[in-house]
Parts: sequence; C-alpha cells; structure tokens
Amino acid sequence: MMLSSLLPAVLLLSGMLAGSLLRAGFADSLVSGLLYLLLFLIGISLGSERIEIGLRDLEIPIATVAGTLLAAALASPLMGLPLRAALSVAAGFGWYTLAGPLVSGLLGARMGTIAFLSNLLREVISLALHRVIAARLGCDALIACGGAASMDTFLPFVADSCGSGGGMRSFISGFVLTLITPLAISSFAVYLP
Repeated sequence: MMLSSLLPAVLLLSGMLAGSLLRAGFADSLVSGLLYLLLFLIGISLGSERIEIGLRDLEIPIATVAGTLLAAALASPLMGLPLRAALSVAAGFGWYTLAGPLVSGLLGARMGTIAFLSNLLREVISLALHRVIAARLGCDALIACGGAASMDTFLPFVADSCGSGGGMRSFISGFVLTLITPLAISSFAVYLP
C-alpha cells in the first residue's frame, strides 16, 4: 500500500526531470490529449455499469463546502487573515488554476499566491495519499479531499480506490464544486467586509 501511495509523487518527480530535457510545449499537448482519453475511458467504465444518481450524491459536495469553509473561518484569526480572504482562498476547493488568478484580481497578488499554493497543495497531498485516505477514512472523505478536481484529474485515483460507484459520486461532487467555485470566491471577496 505504501508503494502505491508514493507512486504519484515518484511519477511527478520523474516527469519534472524528463520535462527539463524536452522541448517547451511538448508536454502540454500530450497531457491534454491523454487527459481527454483518460476521461473518455473512465466514462466507458462508468457507463458500463448501472449506476443511479440520487440526492444522496449531493451530500459529499455539501459536506465538502461546509467543512472547507468552516476550517477556513476557524483558521482565519490564527493566520491573521481577514475572514473574506480566508474564505475566498478556501472557496477554490482545490481548483488552483482558477483560484490563484481570480483571488489575485480581487484581493491582490499576495492572496492570489496563497490561493494558488493552498489549492495546489490540497490536490497534490490528496493525490499522494489517496489510498491511505480511502482505506482509513473511506471513499466519501477521499472525494471530499479532491475537491473540484474530483471531476477530472483526481477522478482516476478515486475510481482506482473506490470503484466505479465512487467514480460517479466523485464526478458529481467535482461537477457541483466546479459550478460554485467562481461564484463563491467572488462573493466572499466582494461582499464580505
């Protein structure tokens, strides 16, 4: 189990080394194509089984939003951050490529950097520990850890650890979080004092 938990980190470091040796832009086009292929194959896997979607499937994204924002609100005074900044950063729900630039535009470069790094770390830590999280805390906790990425880059890891039923719940959770993330970040940054 330990080896499979370290595998994503080892592959990432190996890829960084290989990337330093390849021409610029090569990896971007390859990654996009492979990601689309992977999502297609996961779709085939999910579609081959009869899975019903119900209101229970909304429990994970609701709990993810509540837990993430509660943790940010509690951590805000400990970190010396205004509540609106802490909530805006946390409302990225792991979508670092959106959270960083959006928070930066609304609250400045410092907060944008914090948003980018904290949401990136959320995804990297979740990827590295996905098997441990699934084994010790369960599939719902694993999906919640993935946040918005549970719909795309994190989906194969959830499907691997939790099966196709977990994959479908992961996709739904990531989809819901992806829909609310831009609105949540903007609302906290603009409307909270």
